[in-house]
Amino acid sequence: MRLPETDFLDCRHLEGSSQDLQCIHDFEVPFPETGKGLEIYLKDYAIQDEQDSRMRTYLVRYKATNECVGYFSLKAGLISINEARQPEAKVFDTLPGVELANFAVNRRFVDKYDSHGVGHVIFRSLIIPFVFQLAENLGIYVIYIFALPYPKLITAYEKYGFQRLSSEAELALHRRLKPNYDQSCIFMYQTLQQLKA
Repeated sequence: MRLPETDFLDCRHLEGSSQDLQCIHDFEVPFPETGKGLEIYLKDYAIQDEQDSRMRTYLVRYKATNECVGYFSLKAGLISINEARQPEAKVFDTLPGVELANFAVNRRFVDKYDSHGVGHVIFRSLIIPFVFQLAENLGIYVIYIFALPYPKLITAYEKYGFQRLSSEAELALHRRLKPNYDQSCIFMYQTLQQLKA
């Protein structure tokens, strides 16, 4: 499958090459007070998750210089809805989805080129086209995230088109679906139909 690219950016699957390792080494999140975990994931866990097929990480590079612009990680998932209690068990419907599990830009690149807003370009021009490519071969109804609970970050994801569930639905979903490592995070989503509009 050919990965999406723009005139200036391309993304490549993390393979552990010397170029990948240099990209990982040079990576810094713009706001360490809220996003340090994204840097730690890339540096300490991404390669192992690749080997275990737990997640797929893609490094975004500036074509002209091969510098690391950012990265994102995707994994298959599902969302449970319409939970109901029956005499023997709880039941629910599911929607197939892709989790945008990690997504960050490289502070060094942003500062060097004064490229604020490059995250939006990565999302719209690389991540979304890639998810649509995947949807040609796999049932995908929704793309979702568990966003860190910082107002500035939530607002940024809302600008990307993500939305939250109602308070009641969010609480119910978090009770049955929220991963251990995302205990303080907030579920946000958008459907592929919304992305096409």
